[in-house]
Amino acid sequence: MASINDDSYESIGLVKPEVYVYVIPPRQSATRKHRAADWKLESPNFICRLKIISKGEKCLIRLEDRNTGGHFATCPVESYPSIAVENVEDSTRYFVIRVQNDNGQQAFLGIGFNDRSDSFDFNVALQDHFKYLKQAKQIEHEAEQTANNPSHQQQPKLDLSFKEGQTIKINLKSSLPGDEQTKKTVKNANESIVPGILPPPPGSLIPKLTPPPGSIVPKLTPPPISTNPKIAPPAPSSSSSSTTTATTTAATNNNSSVHSDLSWMQF
Repeated sequence: MASINDDSYESIGLVKPEVYVYVIPPRQSATRKHRAADWKLESPNFICRLKIISKGEKCLIRLEDRNTGGHFATCPVESYPSIAVENVEDSTRYFVIRVQNDNGQQAFLGIGFNDRSDSFDFNVALQDHFKYLKQAKQIEHEAEQTANNPSHQQQPKLDLSFKEGQTIKINLKSSLPGDEQTKKTVKNANESIVPGILPPPPGSLIPKLTPPPGSIVPKLTPPPISTNPKIAPPAPSSSSSSTTTATTTAATNNNSSVHSDLSWMQF
């Protein structure tokens, strides 16, 4: 990897094939920003290709001819945000850059992008360059401290590798999350069921039979207490009692008729 102080190494951080360039009027006040509405936005002066180039610690915004690739202008950026690259007051797609030639002469130009995503990429590319420089300087500073301080070199490095013959044990649960709670619920439901009786399927309901409309549900009466402990008389019903009564009446009538007419008997 090239050093950040190596000017021979160039990296391109961004390329935009179409950027509008405007020759802008001078700033009206030192405290007021530029306004894109003051430019002739419908008729740009140039249409160029834009590149952001990192060369060591330098960051360059280069404008080129979009057809031939010829150099048009260069804007060196020492920091961002700074006077080298400024946002306009009334838009996020337009910027003011300070271009400079080899003789040190400077001029301010306005640039604009077709889409806000292009202007977002422009901002991010500039921020990434200076963020990289900050991190690289921090790493170099820590390396210098380690080289100059012997106590840092003598500190043993943390070794987290396995020793020879060392093993670890990992318990892997075969059930998915939530299965344990389901098993506990099924187990509690099965504990309330009498052994030997299969439980009903989950979600099923035992239907309750209701008598048809207009029907009368007979009330059962307990059987009479029998005096003979060996033989228990059957429970009388309404039909059997009526039949018994009719049979008894018929038998009584027959006996009375038989005993009333005794002329057929001979002594």
